[in-house]
Amino acid sequence: MNSILSTLLSLVSIISHVIIFGTCGYFLSKKSVVEAILMTIGSGIGLLTALFYSVLMPFLLNDRHLAYTEVSQYYTVIGIISFIGSLCFAGGLLILIINTVKKNTVSYNQFPKNND
Repeated sequence: MNSILSTLLSLVSIISHVIIFGTCGYFLSKKSVVEAILMTIGSGIGLLTALFYSVLMPFLLNDRHLAYTEVSQYYTVIGIISFIGSLCFAGGLLILIINTVKKNTVSYNQFPKNND
């Protein structure tokens, strides 16, 4: 019972990753552009690494009784993969912001003029 409760509590941190991945997937389904692809890849990698950190790694530590050197090697590899995913997401977000700002630079002609 205690392990089930601790597993459920560790999955609470994954909720935000699932929401971000779902939002990026929805954006990708509506517009297949580079920024949507990068953000979806980055958020997918972030979701997988969060699952690894919160579900798989505690299971491996308890079940396999791994040594500290082996554990640190796993964390190093997953940290590098997570960094690459974060770079993909940040690059996609940056491209999205640049394209949005470029599109909205001509805002002075969007509003009707007052004829008083």
